[in-house]
Amino acid sequence: MEEVRYLAEQYGIIKGKEEGQLLDERCPVAGVNPEFSPSKIMELAEMEPESLLEKSLIWECLVCGLCRELTGGGVDMSRFIREVRVLARRRGKTPSGVYGGAMMSIERISKSPYLKQARTDWITKPLEVSFKKGKYLYWVGGAPFFATVMPDIGRVSLDSARSAIRLLNRIGIKPVILKNERFSGHDLLWTGDRDGFLELAGLNIEEIMDTGAETVIVSSPQDYHTLSKSYVEHVGNIGFEVRHITEFIAERINGLKFSQWRKKVAYHDPCWLGRGMGIYEAPREILHAIPGVELVEMKNSRELSSCCGTSCWSNCTKYSRLMQVSRLREAVQSGAEAIVTACWECEIHFLCTLRPQAWKEVSIEVEDLILRAGSLVL
Repeated sequence: MEEVRYLAEQYGIIKGKEEGQLLDERCPVAGVNPEFSPSKIMELAEMEPESLLEKSLIWECLVCGLCRELTGGGVDMSRFIREVRVLARRRGKTPSGVYGGAMMSIERISKSPYLKQARTDWITKPLEVSFKKGKYLYWVGGAPFFATVMPDIGRVSLDSARSAIRLLNRIGIKPVILKNERFSGHDLLWTGDRDGFLELAGLNIEEIMDTGAETVIVSSPQDYHTLSKSYVEHVGNIGFEVRHITEFIAERINGLKFSQWRKKVAYHDPCWLGRGMGIYEAPREILHAIPGVELVEMKNSRELSSCCGTSCWSNCTKYSRLMQVSRLREAVQSGAEAIVTACWECEIHFLCTLRPQAWKEVSIEVEDLILRAGSLVL
């Protein structure tokens, strides 16, 4: 199929074959799944490009960006897989969804232009927000739905959103909250549903523009990448700035004081925040600002950080569990008492893995950075 071959050439998949061994050795999926490797994708892209549309390989890839990082941008496996998934979906091919596909179903429902939601009941006093207009808007993302679909572990995302607002209030910001905010469309785009993504992008941009917001502050790394990069790529100028909550708070950290938290922690760099957006220092600056915290680094951190093992709420398999356990063990080996991250989804995946008795030999706390910082701010 000429279209797949063209994409393979465009994103360096064929030319980068000489890097295949390196990518296979470092790929987190290939490390646990003997049936998967970047080399296999590269070989098929060159020799049997059309067959890729029928292969599970394109859904098992985590689109974590490590191939791009290891090759200095020469092999952009993530973007290649994204585009091939669009072609595969046209043939009716889709990945398996976690939690019975509930999250993806909710995302598709949220495309309706007639949707009217009651999704702000979680905002209670003393949190101060606006539902009208303002300079700063806080993008809530999927937190209310994670808390509903996964009440035992998903609630951490909603608690983190409350903490984000608390931190913003402490630096004098009363953020606007959208009453009818929809999903950003990240998961739809990266599972091949570009049309659904574009529908959501149009509705969300209109809602944001109506508030007059100049800056949109985001907690979810996936939403951060989507609003700041994918919207611009597919729609053009969006008319507002997008910032991640960690970089926004880190820039104003001197105006905040925290109570003590005596803990040795390892910071897990989320793929979309680190390799996706280049934010490595801001989360660490917040941790350094909390009295009593001792920050240690894991073997694979920053640009070479290991993925949490699942993406787009799809294909959560035994291999995902093995990758998550491996990452948690890496944190334990660093001497950390807790693994801290700035991504709700990473945190949920780690917490989910720690639930079964089979993994009880991995003993470590999992912490959300903004949730912890918000609980300690004075």
